Amino acid sequence: MFYKNILHVILTTVFLGVTIISITNCNNVKQRDNSKKEEQVNNEETSKNRSLPRLVVKDGKDRNLGKIREGIKTSVTFTLVNKGEADAINISVHDLSKGGCTAVSRVSYLAADDSVKMNFIFETLGYAGKKVTRKIELKYDNSKLSPLILSVSAEVLPNKDYQVPIGELYYNFFVLIDVRNENAFRKGHIAGAINIPDEKVLSWASKLNKDFIIYLYSDDGKKSDILAEKLRKNGFTEALSIIGGINEWKRRYGNRVIIDGLR
Repeated sequence: MFYKNILHVILTTVFLGVTIISITNCNNVKQRDNSKKEEQVNNEETSKNRSLPRLVVKDGKDRNLGKIREGIKTSVTFTLVNKGEADAINISVHDLSKGGCTAVSRVSYLAADDSVKMNFIFETLGYAGKKVTRKIELKYDNSKLSPLILSVSAEVLPNKDYQVPIGELYYNFFVLIDVRNENAFRKGHIAGAINIPDEKVLSWASKLNKDFIIYLYSDDGKKSDILAEKLRKNGFTEALSIIGGINEWKRRYGNRVIIDGLR
């Protein structure tokens, strides 16, 4: 009886061992099958991704311009590279900052293995004393990698009391023209005036934007009236004749800001 029990135990142990080995082998087979399936899916996914465009930025997606004085307009260049195996045919650019970073070069197509430079203007006016980050979004025909976000950061420094943005000069720009002869101009003219003889005023003004303010004066204002009217007929809508000319200036203000010489 004792030997029978021992034999039973041995047979049971062998049976369990064989069962465990069989189960283990089955699990290993299943794992191998699953690994193969996973590898196959990954390969298909990789192959699929390779057939799509893949846009990257050569020098990095994020730029820090450091400290910039308010009023300085800075150009930022990103080099966009298509490292995919397909052309990017539906590229669109969007300013996520709602102003302040404007694309000056639009790109809608980029061939595979090709690159293009994209220029943006980073505006600082109105942001004095602030650390600013502007974001730009590039959407293209790869749903997994699109959109591509580019960012530009800077600390905008406030202006000193003696500084002014150049835009203030531009938008308030005017020219003061003395249309008298050179001898009269040399004897005394309003400071800042330039001497353009009346017969040359039209040709000289053609170099200016037609929306600039042009002040003209003569001795008594009569000759400058005629010239201002001619300029307006030629599209210079802000041509203005100073009533009474330099004589009226002297009656009102004496020789204040009247200087002699050619400058």
